[in-house]
Amino acid sequence: LGTVYRYERSGTLQGLMRVRGFTQDDAHIFCTPDQLEDEIVDVLELTQEILTKFGFTDYELMLSTRPEKAVGSDEIWEKATKALEGALIRKEWKYGVDEGGGAFY
Repeated sequence: LGTVYRYERSGTLQGLMRVRGFTQDDAHIFCTPDQLEDEIVDVLELTQEILTKFGFTDYELMLSTRPEKAVGSDEIWEKATKALEGALIRKEWKYGVDEGGGAFY
């Protein structure tokens, strides 16, 4: 767990978008390559459940692909991108593609 605090100017805090402090719990999923797409589907379903509980039902999805400067082989990036896309297709969610917009890691 990690707690993050922001000291924002007066009047800039609002609802869930800008808060004074929050605690985040980053997760890491360890799985074999053949389990990857199923694990992504499970995470998407959990994310959808959480968003729905907070009343968020209208949102846009983007699949960001390998940036020009990236860590890891092209083969690993291709497998990961294919698993992400496969999970989105299985969920039957509409999404856009942000070519080269992925994080470097």
